[in-house]
Amino acid sequence: MAERCVNEQVSAASTDRKASTAGQPLCWQHRLFGKQLARCNYVNDTRKSIDSAAATLVHEDGRPACEIVGMYFSFVNPGATCDDFTRQLVELYASVNGGGGGSGEKKKKFEVVHVVLWSNVTEVLDFDESFRIHVADLPWLAVLNRDYERKTRLTRRYRIKAGVPTLILLEASNGSIVTRGGVERTIADPTGAEFPWRPPHPKAALEDGPLLSCGARDSNEPMLHEELRHCFKGIYFSAHWCPPCKAFTPQLVDTYQRIQERGHDFEVIFVSSDRSEDSYNAYTETMPWLRIPFNQEERRRKLARAFDVQAIPTLVILDPRDNIITLDGRAELIEDPEGLLDTVLPCMYVTIRNSMHGVLLLPSLKKQRELIQEGEDCEIQFGESVLLPAAQAYRRDQPDYDLNYDDPEDDSLQFYIALDCETSDILREFIGLDDAVPLLTAIDIPRGLYIVMEYGAEITVDSVQQFVDGFLNNKLPINKIAAVHKTSKTNERMPA
Repeated sequence: MAERCVNEQVSAASTDRKASTAGQPLCWQHRLFGKQLARCNYVNDTRKSIDSAAATLVHEDGRPACEIVGMYFSFVNPGATCDDFTRQLVELYASVNGGGGGSGEKKKKFEVVHVVLWSNVTEVLDFDESFRIHVADLPWLAVLNRDYERKTRLTRRYRIKAGVPTLILLEASNGSIVTRGGVERTIADPTGAEFPWRPPHPKAALEDGPLLSCGARDSNEPMLHEELRHCFKGIYFSAHWCPPCKAFTPQLVDTYQRIQERGHDFEVIFVSSDRSEDSYNAYTETMPWLRIPFNQEERRRKLARAFDVQAIPTLVILDPRDNIITLDGRAELIEDPEGLLDTVLPCMYVTIRNSMHGVLLLPSLKKQRELIQEGEDCEIQFGESVLLPAAQAYRRDQPDYDLNYDDPEDDSLQFYIALDCETSDILREFIGLDDAVPLLTAIDIPRGLYIVMEYGAEITVDSVQQFVDGFLNNKLPINKIAAVHKTSKTNERMPA
């Protein structure tokens, strides 16, 4: 059964790739979800094939068929943990669309794309049958059950937690994220009176008043946000009454101080969820950074909405232009404090360490192109010195990041420094790289391609820049990653 699913999803993905290369570039809906989606109320009819129940989010002339796309991740599991919210979402869907849900060529206000997953399933199931049962009579669309690769990519891309229903709202016009907290918003506003719950822009709230000094800061002088234009920033949502916050804050203080000692421009702005000013004052006495005043409750609330904060503690990392580097800085710091210290804040490059937790390595493997500089731990400084100028030049050429936008064609170039460790060995073996250092390579795992700088060539700031330019302009010799292409060919030969 698993082999059949793999074969079917590879065929679907291959069809999309051929379509995009043969004609016009795919719209964001097709890049993200595929050219065909299933109509749930047809899929439930066992007399119809999945293909005959196909639907799309885009009209033939390229116009989006709705205003807002809700990407709904739910799970088939013994506890039926998602069923209650699914019923609430059906009610919201009907309410927002005026009861009928819209039909034909008329643009609907709201369309849902259901991504059905499985969690805690120990028995062998008929996955196609359980999929049909799970979406029975639902009025919206679903990612094809056979498109396993796409569902896996979406799950990793949006960091979906197993067993937890998640609703992410997207602008149908361009794919920008309206909110990641659709479940919470639906529960709080079941009829959709304020739908689609667009958050305020965070920059306005950051600039709306002074940033005060916390008690452990060297200077007591207040600052304005515009004075931090040169800084990386951590927006820290926390509270004194919250035990996880009180455990995490000392870790953040330690990392903050070490970043300062290394001479990096990094500042933290504390956004309180404290219930009283006394607890707020007691908490900020231990902090060496800046804070939003406690009496500016609306400003604090706007920031929480703007960054879609669902729980505390939350650490959002911004670059000097207020582009989001990560919404989950807390998890990265907890799992690998040195990784955050060495990578997220100098930015632009990542140090691959022994830990196989996947925060630093796996996100790039799933969707991004990589540039990797191999070297010993003692040579990290050298790696920084030659990679950082090219990385900064590349970043300067990118458009300003919309804080709520997540490009469905996310193809950004990431820069990595790989240590002499097990992770690097695994990556070398997978790609087929020789055991040589220093080695500069560009890797595009989704397409199964890699490029290597000429062996023996001196790695300098100039040579790295030339290599990056050549890679971006497709002017360098390309090698195939045998493991990727071998797997693809094997899947294509599997019987349906």
